[in-house]
Amino acid sequence: MPEEMEQQEQGGKKKGGLFDIIKLVAIPLVISLVVSLAVFFVLGSNKQPSQEEQQQAEQAAPTQIKAVVIAAGKYQTFMLKGGRDVAVVDSLTLLVGSEPCRAAVGERNDEIMDALSTIFLSKERFDLVTPAGLDLLKKQIREAVNQITGFTGEKEKLGVLNVYIYIKAISTVQ
Repeated sequence: MPEEMEQQEQGGKKKGGLFDIIKLVAIPLVISLVVSLAVFFVLGSNKQPSQEEQQQAEQAAPTQIKAVVIAAGKYQTFMLKGGRDVAVVDSLTLLVGSEPCRAAVGERNDEIMDALSTIFLSKERFDLVTPAGLDLLKKQIREAVNQITGFTGEKEKLGVLNVYIYIKAISTVQ
């Protein structure tokens, strides 16, 4: 009798043994496949972006570089409309979208200063003391500098992006 029981157990083990081996191999294989796919989709691939994609990303988000026209502490006076008032500008900095634009601002500083004089000659005292007047002044400066440096049309996003001006005082000249 004990021999018969051993034979039955061995026979049962063979059937159960093959099923057990399949369970031991298949379940971890399925789990590892699911985890691998989940990690791949969550983390993404390690594929490096191509040069075309990098260039498109650079064009979509231009760099921002500061170009100083009037350095802080170097007071520059500009005559206002009518010739009786002057605006004292403490600093004027341009935020440009490319290195060529910054270089062009530096090369054409005399033309830019002339354009600034012309813009200020069209302003009156009350034009420079209101937020709307200052916004208009900044817009006119941006457009003038972009025109002088040649960054117009499609190239405008690589030109002057923003103007930062600090007017120290507006006074009457006698």
